[in-house]
Amino acid sequence: MPEYSYWIIAGLALMIAEFAINGLVVIFFGISAVIVGAVKFLGLLDDTAWELTLFAILSVLSLVFVRRFLADRFMGQEQQANGPEDSAGLIGQRATVAGAFQDGVGTVLYRGARWQAQSSHPLSEGQMVRITEHDGLWLTVEPWASH
Repeated sequence: MPEYSYWIIAGLALMIAEFAINGLVVIFFGISAVIVGAVKFLGLLDDTAWELTLFAILSVLSLVFVRRFLADRFMGQEQQANGPEDSAGLIGQRATVAGAFQDGVGTVLYRGARWQAQSSHPLSEGQMVRITEHDGLWLTVEPWASH
């Protein structure tokens, strides 16, 4: 098998690996390897040291310049919420106390899922509560009162 085909096969394998390895990094090594293979096929490179040098330069340049451009388009941008918004839509919902709260901490059931919860009010098992805050896996609740 000709030497250039190793570069092209390795490049294609790296590009396919990008689907398994998230981060938009490996694909640039793959593209660089395919370019080196193509340049080798055209007969413009004959020395392994130059092949490796070209591969390294192309990889670094594409990672530094192209990844920044593509990452915004393909990976999106995370934005911090401003204010008391709740992306999960839990705030204001009704839940049921799964066990009596001790020292302000207990569990609640919300749509069949058990959540860790905290409350400044004494709560007993079976009591209905309103979710007032959502922070990661923790909910802050208060007794349910019709508004």
